[in-house]
Amino acid sequence: MRRNDGDRLSVRRWLPPLIWAGVILAGTSLPQNAVPVQTSSIDKVLHFSIYAVFAFLLSRQISEGSDRWRAAALAIVIAAAFGAADEWHQRFIPGRSTEFADWVADCIGASVGALAFVALRRGDRSRAITSE
Repeated sequence: MRRNDGDRLSVRRWLPPLIWAGVILAGTSLPQNAVPVQTSSIDKVLHFSIYAVFAFLLSRQISEGSDRWRAAALAIVIAAAFGAADEWHQRFIPGRSTEFADWVADCIGASVGALAFVALRRGDRSRAITSE
């Protein structure tokens, strides 16, 4: 059964990626002295992980109206743009800075998260076909 556009655009359905985006912004809006001391390697793992989850959630929601590959590609673009905007916004937070390497970690994480969604969705379709 195909959902109508009203269901796809429902704010409630978009809550998981919207809440996650809020979590990202809240975390990156903290001044540096409020953030636990991190080494640069842990910092990149955090960026990777946070954006992998974000792109997965975006892919899941976007796929309600399109195929899984298109959803994943769009999720990567959205997450990369959000990551770039977030890095820029950190220039204005005391003690924080903009780092290209952080954005690269965001983009790689987003790609992995979106591709994980594609792989999991493929598995769902295979099970659905075999159970019919």
